[in-house]
Amino acid sequence: MTGTMIQNSGGATVAARQSAGDRDPVLHRAWAAAAAGVAKLSAGVSRAAINARILRQLGAMSERELKDIGLVRQDLHDAAALRQDGDSTTLLLARREERKAARRA
Repeated sequence: MTGTMIQNSGGATVAARQSAGDRDPVLHRAWAAAAAGVAKLSAGVSRAAINARILRQLGAMSERELKDIGLVRQDLHDAAALRQDGDSTTLLLARREERKAARRA
């Protein structure tokens, strides 16, 4: 960190933080890009954890309970077979809506 050195009330010299306007624009963009990458990775990990939890909970249901919410066991197997970054809930909701639409027709 580059900045000015100031003396605090106890007499110790400490580095003062730069204001946002004093930052190097290239370095600022690099930090922003790195932060965005970490946020995207974190969101992906969170989404994968949520998907895994949902599939575990649905997997513990009986065939009748799955049928009550418009799913069959094969839907769970298909959702689990998606790549790690795939959203299994989207697949499950689409299958449910397909069956609901077929019943109406």
